[in-house]
Amino acid sequence: MMSVDAAKLVSDLRLMSGSNLLVVGDVGARVLEVLAEAVGGLGNIVLLHREPEPPAWARSLVNKGLEARRSIVLEHNDFLATSSFDAVLAQDVLQRVLGKREFVIETYRLLKPGGRTSIIQKLWPFTSLRRRELRKLMEKISSYTIVEFRVGFSSAYIVLERPGKG
Repeated sequence: MMSVDAAKLVSDLRLMSGSNLLVVGDVGARVLEVLAEAVGGLGNIVLLHREPEPPAWARSLVNKGLEARRSIVLEHNDFLATSSFDAVLAQDVLQRVLGKREFVIETYRLLKPGGRTSIIQKLWPFTSLRRRELRKLMEKISSYTIVEFRVGFSSAYIVLERPGKG
């Protein structure tokens, strides 16, 4: 499995104090705490989740200022303003959504110009998502600039940038 440490995420997403970060998926409390330190606190992070309650790993962080928002359809989040985030981190989300392309387009809508999206994704045999399907998806995404695209045997790490000045 491809491993991406929190320090690389901070660097690749160009997180700094005051950055607004959207997190989708199960990044885990430890990684989220490192990201929160980089952006100046949990109050600068929004965690998007599908279930009625935030994931178990995030509940204690909600009590410390993390904003957790429920979205049954992760591909469309009209309650979040266009160009409202400096960065988006999506971990193991693509296999859960019906509209994979729509989800990536939605991350673009939510980013400020110059913002970055990082996708960390397990692939088949750990999920139903195959490498070929992921490659085709990235070929169809023309609005983003691909900064990094690493595909291993069973996982992928992708960094996308919305063109424009941040």
